Amino acid sequence: MAPVAATRSIHRSLPSPVSGSFPERVEKLKSPSFALNVLAREAEKKKKKSLSVAPRSTPMSAALGGSARTEPEIVPVSPEDVPKREEQFVHLQQLGDTSAGMWPKPTVKRKTKIVCTIGPSTNTREMIWKLAEAGMNVARLNMSHGDHASHQKVIDLVKEYNAQSKDNVIAIMLDTKGPEVRSGDLPQPIMLTPGQEFTFTIRRGVGTADCVSVNYDDFVNDVEVGDMLLVDGGMMSLLVKSMTEDSVKCEVVDGGELKSRRHLNVRGKSATLPSITDKDWDDIKFGVDNKVDFYAVSFVKDAQVVHELKNYLQSCGADIHVIVKIESADSIPNLHSIITASDGVMHLKSWTLHL
Repeated sequence: MAPVAATRSIHRSLPSPVSGSFPERVEKLKSPSFALNVLAREAEKKKKKSLSVAPRSTPMSAALGGSARTEPEIVPVSPEDVPKREEQFVHLQQLGDTSAGMWPKPTVKRKTKIVCTIGPSTNTREMIWKLAEAGMNVARLNMSHGDHASHQKVIDLVKEYNAQSKDNVIAIMLDTKGPEVRSGDLPQPIMLTPGQEFTFTIRRGVGTADCVSVNYDDFVNDVEVGDMLLVDGGMMSLLVKSMTEDSVKCEVVDGGELKSRRHLNVRGKSATLPSITDKDWDDIKFGVDNKVDFYAVSFVKDAQVVHELKNYLQSCGADIHVIVKIESADSIPNLHSIITASDGVMHLKSWTLHL
């Protein structure tokens, strides 16, 4: 009955719940004849001990004249004394399940957070609920796409989820577009091949097989012959061969599929654009009105832009944290002051391609 004794010992060593229901549940797990069987076996053991055991002579005792030790006879074990291992195992397993239900497992919070960008395929109530239950911690709104009406819908849905959730709150991050230089619209993607000549122009509305417009009027002043122009952080690259008053003519080095509104930058240089554009300020005010939790500021080159934004937020009485995005080599000389001024840093996976 060792397993049964172990069960009782475990029960005595465990702290009883305040409700006192644990001992009752343990008693219910025992078989109906549990106590009777234990008492009967204990009485049988005492009876056997009280009986005298007839000595049996051994060759050694005969040689010593019968005065040596004798071996007791071995009493056969009754089949009833054979432990019912399977039954006892089931009882122990049930007891373990009961104790697990009485004391909940410790809760360990995940420190790494999951940020999900909410777009057209996920901006419904059903999808936001699913993302939240799956582990989303932050809902990111990319202000480079969509309008305030579509982003307002997402903000309202996230706040609705937070209002009904007991222990899970989703933060809202507004990611500004920043001072980006982008190519214009194309009727269809263009396949660029190495050695091909291709032109970027500041004339609006141009989109052909060998020329596309850009959204930045000073683009021709920011590049020089010999510069390497990168598309989408280096997915494609073009070498600047010559320039005119309104166009930059290039030779394709690394080809690929050029689509509409692709990000453009010159390796080792930055466009002479303001760190926070007029559109960014409009989006920031939108975030203040909706009391978002984070701003992710794109293309931060120095700490001045962080101080400027924080001063504005303080004047509005807004408790919004500023996350800086390190996206070009221009940030590296000022990295320490940028980090010191900000509340967090977002490291872009493709920024090393800008060096």
